[in-house]
Amino acid sequence: MKHKILLYEELSLNALPALQTQFYDGWILRFTSGYSYTNRANSINPLYQSSFDPTEKISECERRYFTQDQPTVFKITDSTDTELDKLLETGGYEVLTPTYLMTLDLTEGEITLGKCVFSNEINDKWLDVYFTLSKYTETKKREIARKVYENVKVSVLCGITDVDGIAVACGMCVIERGYAGLYNIVVNESDRGRGYGEEICASLLAKAKRLGAHTSYLQVVQENHAAVSLYKKLGYETTYSYWYRVKKKNV
Repeated sequence: MKHKILLYEELSLNALPALQTQFYDGWILRFTSGYSYTNRANSINPLYQSSFDPTEKISECERRYFTQDQPTVFKITDSTDTELDKLLETGGYEVLTPTYLMTLDLTEGEITLGKCVFSNEINDKWLDVYFTLSKYTETKKREIARKVYENVKVSVLCGITDVDGIAVACGMCVIERGYAGLYNIVVNESDRGRGYGEEICASLLAKAKRLGAHTSYLQVVQENHAAVSLYKKLGYETTYSYWYRVKKKNV
């Protein structure tokens, strides 16, 4: 399982690149000017074997994030050393955003391709639709988001579903090594419950499968019951969980 978790963690790191990345004794430190929905782009990822004293490493990470005027955030998975998680808890780090990583075998069964306009790049049109449907209006964060997506160096597949020329849903797949990561699925608030979420997901998966993807994965917050139900309906199953440990105030 640890090897599988490492695979999906590496895929997700590439799918949402940080603007700055530092490597510190097996830990990956990501900085993106505070831009993140779930701390992914601004967190410490202890993925690989470590040899330094963890208490000293935590203090050094706090110092580095403090200089960036950012909270210190650790991303912890089911395969992370439990002693590190306990050490963070003792140090005042709170648990935030427990999340499932779910996977789907694309080689089994047929997936229906719905009405969807595709592009093989994260272009301005798709970004504008995504920001609009997400009600993401802050100019500075939009600019940072554009820089993040410009740094994606693996294959992407963006989709928009519209009705009478008006976008009602969008999403994207990031495809690497035959794995299609489903990201940024958004449905217009007034159009939810009409099947557009399922349609945009199925369309992206069908297209990704035609492009050679054999497995899909996604990340969904555990408390988002509507999204979890949708993904289970599509056939996704939980592979592992992760959560964040956040210290809001550095010392």
